[in-house]
Amino acid sequence: MITTYHGTVVLDIPITTLLAGHEAEIRAAAAQGLSPHDSGSNDTSDITLTVSVPEAVTLGTSRAKSTSSMLAYTSFSPGAERTQVTANIHLRDLNWQQLLDIYDAEKANPDQHTIKVQVPYAVGAIDPAEATRLASEQVTVTGTFNFFASSSTPAQVFNFDTKTLALAQSPTDCFASAPTRTTRWVDEEDGHDLQPAKTGPNFFHAAGIPDYEFSTWELSSDRMTGIYKYKKVFGSLPVNGEDPTIDTDFKVGLEGNTPTQTEKIYAESRDSLLTIENVVHLNNLRGGRIAGLLQKYDETPNAFDDIALKNAHLGFTTQITLPAQLKFSDPSAISVTGLPQGFSASTVAVNGQTATVTVDFDNPDQITTIEALKDAMAALQGEAEITVEKIAFTESATADTDYQIDHLTQGVISVDVEKQLGVMVRPGQPSPACPPTMDDYDAVKPAEPRSVVGTVFDPPAPACPPDTPFSAGWRLPMTGPSAGWDEAPLMKHHLKFTTIEAHPDVTRLSFKPGPTPTPTTVTPSVPPTPATQLAKTGALTGNVLALAAVTGTIGAAAMRRKRS
Repeated sequence: MITTYHGTVVLDIPITTLLAGHEAEIRAAAAQGLSPHDSGSNDTSDITLTVSVPEAVTLGTSRAKSTSSMLAYTSFSPGAERTQVTANIHLRDLNWQQLLDIYDAEKANPDQHTIKVQVPYAVGAIDPAEATRLASEQVTVTGTFNFFASSSTPAQVFNFDTKTLALAQSPTDCFASAPTRTTRWVDEEDGHDLQPAKTGPNFFHAAGIPDYEFSTWELSSDRMTGIYKYKKVFGSLPVNGEDPTIDTDFKVGLEGNTPTQTEKIYAESRDSLLTIENVVHLNNLRGGRIAGLLQKYDETPNAFDDIALKNAHLGFTTQITLPAQLKFSDPSAISVTGLPQGFSASTVAVNGQTATVTVDFDNPDQITTIEALKDAMAALQGEAEITVEKIAFTESATADTDYQIDHLTQGVISVDVEKQLGVMVRPGQPSPACPPTMDDYDAVKPAEPRSVVGTVFDPPAPACPPDTPFSAGWRLPMTGPSAGWDEAPLMKHHLKFTTIEAHPDVTRLSFKPGPTPTPTTVTPSVPPTPATQLAKTGALTGNVLALAAVTGTIGAAAMRRKRS
């Protein structure tokens, strides 16, 4: 409901009362035979009365009526903000002596010689709190007497006392019997409240809720509960997270031999050099959440029409970390092959015990839509090979020890997603309130009040009597995606999907001491056998260094099951 308050400021003032404080000036000018105006050029107002109202109030058409023979006519001029109106009152084109004679005659019966100014106003309120605020507002009346001693002298401006009037009396009474209505704001998917419900004599407006856009509305059968329904702006996007979809082949080779996947490999001496080859199956990077996103796009592409992408990052990183007993003897001995067109290695570096290779999409600025992201992902086919050569043992390497090489490959797809919410306005309904009649002031037309923002739940208005046409109406409420926001917002969301390895491979290099030879007693008849000959026959093989190379998450245990 809207309660419309109508009022009229009535200024009914004897002209002699207005001028009583300046009688001395008038008599002095009359004694000198002066006139306030040139004959026929009385364009400047002699008396002004200004009515000012609060911003929400509308002023109607003002009326003025004079019963004094001193006055010629009254005109009205509105203020710039339409919250003021000034009555410009003009004296008759007479000299001061003639005006003084009329003044003295009217002083005998002042109430019969007045200037009556009527200024109608109106304002609408939709709840008791707003009505209470209106009760504290005031109408202000000010005035001036512009005294022209003669037509050639500037006016002396005398200010009348300022008067104030209450804007509305007992404004909350109209809401005392109003029924209570409930407004809710809910998630349309599961119905949970996005903010606490509110009750009042009127429905509340749609609200701007972060990460949500307005979808639709529902009014209960008894018309007492209105429900605004919202949907997630980025509800079609999977939540950020990690998926174990990557499958790599981690291979190890010694002494220039072709690297292979094997459970055990033996180094012949401390001087042996190790080669690692990590094969990344690129199509695995398209799995998990990103696969779900692209599937949704294929099924309902229109749902992504308003979504824009920025700051895209697409690629993968492989890190190989050596234990302290191994080293990268030649940091430049790292190569990357098999990358698809549009992708390149942005980082190939050794830092201490870790070798890092990062592969990125070459033109991330081109990824501005889901379709462009899909095209970039489609290029991830085949196998990328990362080869690290000339890995050597350090002096701290010992026999009978398993050494572990930690290996991690992680795919990353991150992008900033934006959606500009649109605006759609649906027609509102007029107010169900009718203005009161104007009683003794029917000659003054009621002011037409400013419209009030309504809701989609408000009913149409009943018919109002034809002689009271002005009631506060509903302004058209916004019920598009950005309903509830002062301006259509740009929603933002950071999307980040990562993929990691699903099954670690384990390779182990054993290092065991050879058999110890039995001591031989040297006699003249049996010459000793040289140790070098034992080595040739295999009786003495020396110490063998042992290395275990493991793929998987950094920090994993030394023993892991082989991938099934």
